[in-house]
Amino acid sequence: MSLTGYLKTLPPAHKWFGLALVLLAFFLLYTAIFLTGALLSPTLYLEQWLLHRPLTGIDCVFHQWKRFGEVPMSLFFTFILGIGCLWLGYRRRVLPYLLLLMVLSIGSEAVGKQIFPQPVPVSLELGMSNLGCQQMSEQSPLSLEFGLVLGMWWEAPRAPAWRIHRTLVSATTPFTLDVTATHQGYPGGHAIRWMFLGLILSWLVWKHVRKRLMRRLLLVITLAIAFGGGLLLVYTGSHLVTDLLAGYLIGASAACCAIGLLAQNEIRRNKKHR
Repeated sequence: MSLTGYLKTLPPAHKWFGLALVLLAFFLLYTAIFLTGALLSPTLYLEQWLLHRPLTGIDCVFHQWKRFGEVPMSLFFTFILGIGCLWLGYRRRVLPYLLLLMVLSIGSEAVGKQIFPQPVPVSLELGMSNLGCQQMSEQSPLSLEFGLVLGMWWEAPRAPAWRIHRTLVSATTPFTLDVTATHQGYPGGHAIRWMFLGLILSWLVWKHVRKRLMRRLLLVITLAIAFGGGLLLVYTGSHLVTDLLAGYLIGASAACCAIGLLAQNEIRRNKKHR
């Protein structure tokens, strides 16, 4: 039997588990390449290129949105997702499975950030720190923060002229690795968590939404959540592209494992009703 024929005979759940292992292997391979330092130079040049972008009110919107990807909110969203799966008819065990996978993903982020530091030139770091709407503070009015959460970018305070100037200086100054700061963001936690939640939501939409137009619309939204959640952190200077890609791989692997558990549960449920 050919490999293609063998794969066709596998239960859907086993295919998802296999894909999870493949993605995990890609993460390990990517990390091995990352440790050689081969990705450092192109990553830093890409970051310097990003510093040429203007500082606008949308930065403050993204600054508020990224709070939804923090650990407490992610655990809450995972719990809500699990409740939704129960409502759709899956067994109760899927709720602790989803929470366990999220916790393991968070653990991989915590361990990775301790053992995979990245050197970033101080000149670049000074510019990166200005991309995330530093003009907002804890004393900012709640009404302003709420408006920004709703996407009202025109209400955001303007970036000070000195921040704009410092960002442009960082964008145009040749950097070296003589004086560096330690960046501990590998793998990107927001990328892990949003990819995990977004891909599971995409699969549930594909599985349970029957109307074609609505399904396509919801798939676009859920995939935008999966990929955009981590991308916000790169756009606002909190993460490097290497962090993002590593987070995508871990999050996608965990999501495929979760989808396999859901598919396996559905198969058992269907067998029970026969």
